[in-house]
This record gives sequence, C-alpha cells and structure tokens, in this order.
Amino acid sequence: MPRVRSHVRFHRHTYRDRDWYVLQDHSNGRFHRFSPEAYLIIGLMDGKHTLHDIWKTACERLDDDMPTQDEVIDLLSYLHQSDILQSDTLPDFKDLHRRGRKEKMSRWLAMLRSPAYMNFSLLDPDKFLEKTLFFVRPLFSPVGLILWLAIVSFALVQVGIHWRELTSNVADRVLSLQNLFVLGLIYPVTRIFHEFGHAYAVKRWGGEVHEMGLMLVTFMPLPYMDASSSSAFESKWRRIVVSAAGIMADLLLASLGMIVWINAEQGMVRAVAYNIMLIGGVSTLLLNGNPLLRFDAYYILSDFLEIPNLADRGNKYIGYLLQRYLFGVREAKSPVQAKGEEPWLFLYAVLAFFYRVFISITIVLFIAGRFFFIGVILALWTMGAILIFPLIKMGRYVAQNMRRSLSRVLMIAGVFAGFLAGFLFLLPIPSFTVVQGVVWAPEDSRIFAATDGFVLKLLATPSSRVSKGDPLFICEVPELRAEVNVLQAGLKEQEARYRRSFVTNIAEAQVIRESMSSARAKLARAEEKFGEMVVRSPVSGILLIPKADDLPGSYVRKGMPVGYVVDFSKTIIRVVVNQVDVDHIRNRTRKVTGRFAASLDKVYPARIEREVPGASKELPGMALSPEGGGGVVLDPKETEKPQSFEKLFHFDISLDQAKARGIGERVYVRFEHDSEPLAFRFYRSIRRVMLKRFGI
Repeated sequence: MPRVRSHVRFHRHTYRDRDWYVLQDHSNGRFHRFSPEAYLIIGLMDGKHTLHDIWKTACERLDDDMPTQDEVIDLLSYLHQSDILQSDTLPDFKDLHRRGRKEKMSRWLAMLRSPAYMNFSLLDPDKFLEKTLFFVRPLFSPVGLILWLAIVSFALVQVGIHWRELTSNVADRVLSLQNLFVLGLIYPVTRIFHEFGHAYAVKRWGGEVHEMGLMLVTFMPLPYMDASSSSAFESKWRRIVVSAAGIMADLLLASLGMIVWINAEQGMVRAVAYNIMLIGGVSTLLLNGNPLLRFDAYYILSDFLEIPNLADRGNKYIGYLLQRYLFGVREAKSPVQAKGEEPWLFLYAVLAFFYRVFISITIVLFIAGRFFFIGVILALWTMGAILIFPLIKMGRYVAQNMRRSLSRVLMIAGVFAGFLAGFLFLLPIPSFTVVQGVVWAPEDSRIFAATDGFVLKLLATPSSRVSKGDPLFICEVPELRAEVNVLQAGLKEQEARYRRSFVTNIAEAQVIRESMSSARAKLARAEEKFGEMVVRSPVSGILLIPKADDLPGSYVRKGMPVGYVVDFSKTIIRVVVNQVDVDHIRNRTRKVTGRFAASLDKVYPARIEREVPGASKELPGMALSPEGGGGVVLDPKETEKPQSFEKLFHFDISLDQAKARGIGERVYVRFEHDSEPLAFRFYRSIRRVMLKRFGI
C-alpha cells in the first residue's frame, strides 16, 4: 500500500485559468508539478489503500477524465524514481544505491555540458537570513518600492545629463589594467548584494534558503543562493518579485554609485563608483535581464506568461513537431497544456538555442584571445555540449521510444543530411563582398600652400569651376616682401657704383660686377618665392575649400593641404578591404557596383582602377569610422591621428555616370564574384575571425 512521504507538501497554482498542484520535496528542495487528476490519485496514496482501491476510487471520481492505465503506471514510476513514495515493503537498497550514483553522475554531466557555468554548494544561510530579516523587511513594502523608484529615477536623470562624460573613451577606461583589477574586486561584492536580494525576498513570504555557494561563470567565481523555494508561492506576483529582487538590488547599487560619482572628486572613490554603475546598470541587464538565459528575467517571463518550465517544454515542443510532422509519429504527445502556449514555446526554444550558441562562441573567442590553448579546449568542450551531447541524447531517445518508426526515422534523417550537405557544399549561391569607401580626390587635384604665410584673400569663388593655372588665393609674407625690396635697393646701389667705377677704376668695377651677379641671383630667387604667394589651380574642375570663409587671414605652412580642384565627371572611390577578402576581390571579381550612402536606391556601375601597394592602418576618411557611420573599428591607442585597429588594403574604384556631392562622402561598393556554395563562405568568415583574433 503506497504512501506519500511526510516531507512533501502540495501547493495549488493557477496557470492560464487552470489549477495545477506543485509538490515541494523538503528533503532535497525539488519541485514537481501535477495535474488535478494526478493530484487526486496521489492524494489517495495514504498507506491505507491498495493500488486496486486507488484505481477503483479514481475511476469513480474522475469518470471520463481518468488517466489511462499506462499513464498511471508512468506516474507511479515517476514518484518512485523521485523518492516521493514509500510502502510497507522492504526498500531495494541496490536500487537506491544505483539511483544515488545516477543522480551524482547526472549532476557532473550537467556541469560538463555547460563548461562556462558550474555551481558548488558551500553552506546553509537560512538561519542567518531569518535573524536579519527584520532589518530589510521594510524594503519589501509599498514605501520601499516608492523609495527605490525615487533613487533609480534620480540616477537615470543624472545619467542623461552626464551621458557624454560617462561614455567618452569608455573602452580605455574599462579595459585598462588598473581598472580591470578594481573591476575584479568589485564584481563579486555586487553579486553578493544581488543574491541576498533574492534570498530576503524568499524569506519575506515564508520561504526557505538552504544553499549558498560559488558559481563559475567563464571560470570567474561568483556567489549564488538557491531561491527555488519561491516556486511554492501560490501568487505569481510574489514569484516575480523574488526573481526581480536581484536586478532591483543591482539597479539600486548602480544608482547609489551614480550619486557618488557625480559628487566625488577624481580618484579611487570615483573609479569604484563608476565600476559599480557599469556592473549594476549594464552587466546586470545584459545577463540577468536577458530572458534567453536561465537567469532572473527567464523566471520573470515564465511566471508572467504562466508557462512553467518554459525552456524545457519549448525544447520538447520542437521535438514533438519533428516527431509528429517530420517523422510521422502519430503517437507523439504534445507538451502544450493550455491554449495559447504553442507560439511562446516555439519562439522561445528557437531564440534561446541560437542565443546560447552565440554567447558560447563569444565566450570561447574572448578566452581564446587571451589564453589560446585554454580557448581551444573550451571550444571543443562547448561544441560537445551544444552539438554532440544533444545528438547522443536524441539517438538514445530514437532507439528507445521510436523503434516502430526506426527505419522511417533513419531514412528521413539520411535524406535530410544529404540535402543539407548538398545545400552547403554543392549548390552554387551568388557570392559577393560589400565594403565601404569614401569619395577620393586624386593627388594631382589637391591644393597645397607653396610657402609659409598668411592668406591675404581668395581670388576664386569656392564651388565654382576653375581652369588649370587660374589663381585661387594669394598669401602675404611681409618678411619676403621686405627682402625683395632690400635686394632691389641693394642691386640699384651696386649698379650706380659700377657705372661710377667703370670710368675711374676698372679693377673696382670688375669686383662690383661680380657682386651684382650674385645680387641678381638672390633677387631672382626671392622674386620666385614672392610669385609663389599666388596659389594656382593644378587642374581644371570644381574648387572645393573646406571652411572657405575662415581661410582669409589664417596662417598656412608650405606643403599644407588647403583644398581640392575636382572633376566630378569621373568619381573616384577609395575603399578599404580586410585581409581575408582581398585575395577574393583581386582574383574572383567579375562585376563591381557602387551606391552612395545618402542615396542607396541608385546603383552605379564601377570598375577597379588600381590597388594601393601594401596594407595600411590609415583611413581615407573619418566617414568610415563608427563616429561617421562606418564600420571600421579604430585603434583606441592612437590618440593623435585616428587609425584602424587592423591593417586594411586600399583600392581605387571609379564610378561611371555618378556625381558625388563632395570629398569624403561615404559609398558602399559591392564586388560580385563567381557563385559558390555556402560552406566556402562560412570558411572565409571563420578564417576572418581567426585572423582578427589570433592572427592565424
């Protein structure tokens, strides 16, 4: 005669207007959810009724809602495996030992499947929380919520006021060696406040917290507390508050850090406050505030939608769809339990899978960029967790539960694998490379100052057409004018002396004549420099002078670029190409087109004019940087002259039938190549990442 163990309690929950019963096992902290029909059957297990009596009574009470015999057997098996049932028969110690070993093995396998996330339990904080709850209880009240909103709102206003100061040069400030050390010390402390927020929220409504320990996130130790007892709360809003308490604690710390930051002087206190803001305001929202990861926001979303076990049931729903509609298994059971759950289960399972792959790859690349060997091991480990383990699990499931349809499953899987391989490796797909460039002025179209001096006035109107040799502007060099006057006066004096000496002293006249030759040479050189004060157009075209109104009266140095004379009937674009794509563009380009960023609807035919020899970090224009709307990442170490983070190859492209609006205008250039399968494009993308991260 089966009987439910004394350490379990039932709690009634309502999900989507339907009652469910949550069983809380106080011996191990686990929770199990049952339907009303299963709850009635479990309730009859009081140690006084045999299984026959329980079956008979349940049939009478449930009538048409009575589960099938196989479903009741599955329920009994589940209760037995979960150590919820006991009976008057002697326990099977071998079975208990086997289940204990299986449970330990499953915990280790779970850690192996998630190498970046591991938990280690250390102590039981429940008594400490019980004794200190008095101090924080007022925070879990309407007054506490209003106070929290006031502090956070004030901090948000201050963030808006000081936004530019907060975000300027943020990469150098955060990634400096000194700041990384401070960040490493502060982050675990802020996590303690986060976890205690969850724990006190659980205690506020009578829950228990019996586990506290360390969680390794990308091998960084962080504290954690097990607040799963909140699953017993009947009110979904209380469960949501427990899940949100950690985020609220982080935002409160970030807000207090903002208040300290705006009032503190430059120094360690201000740096610590800035890091607390960064952790609480940015890191927390990206990690705990992301529902696609099984952290706080996931449980908030699950309770708000009233879909328990959203992630697991979403994966089961995808499996059901594959079995039912791909493999044709009519006996497949849907995990959907209420109307309206289908789109949420499907959408969450798909988005969470791709995000998990993305975040795993990001973590692997981040670690491998600093510790290559560890990164390679972690990459293989992650690949096993994401691909190999699920495939093994799927294979076992197929072998155990789909034996009748095994041949059909293998045939469909083979066809699908063949189709996928053909699609990736055989089917030609249009291939192209899109890069960015700027309207470029040829070297012979640039206007340079011919001498040092002040610009006296403009002789040509900016944006007007000029011809080669036309005067553009004149420079004033008072010292040079005075030098010419002095040389001219000196030459006249020597000529007068020469005429006088030629009559009276032939020898002296000969000496003066040689001196006159030297004076004439000096005067010729001075007059040549004086003539260079008038700057003339190097070619015919449109005169472009940036800030032309500010040019008169300004001082220029010899060789300094002042403007351009451009013939826009032939537009030249200088594009930048990364190291991975340059060979593809050189050897496999069959068509080139261009679009101006300001008018993407117009496509112009183009052709490659020339390639600038060698790679360079210099940018053709700031329009290619993120500040100008481009995608070329700048090197944060270069503060004097902006340069790209990696070396790039430059190509000059001519656009036919296109008229640019000005030098430096951003342009998208598309190089079309021969069609190729997707696998080769994936290979180049992976190679690009390898070159960028590791130089291999």
